[in-house]
Amino acid sequence: MKKILLTGLGPASDEAGIREWLGEFGAIVAVEFVRDGDAKAPLAVVAMEITDGQAFFIVSRISNYWHDGSLVSARLLPH
Repeated sequence: MKKILLTGLGPASDEAGIREWLGEFGAIVAVEFVRDGDAKAPLAVVAMEITDGQAFFIVSRISNYWHDGSLVSARLLPH
């Protein structure tokens, strides 16, 4: 399992939207939002059942990606 950290999300971001957006890349196990600090810029940790290659593809494809009016960045978290 790989965990991807999404930053730069808009305040209206929710689990359903993340699942719809990233679901095309692979099976999503869980989505956890962190809204502490600046509630207008939540973070999301997305756990996915994917390979190393798929994780690299996702992170490289959606880093600095304009999504729902926000510039989103992705980073693979070490486990």
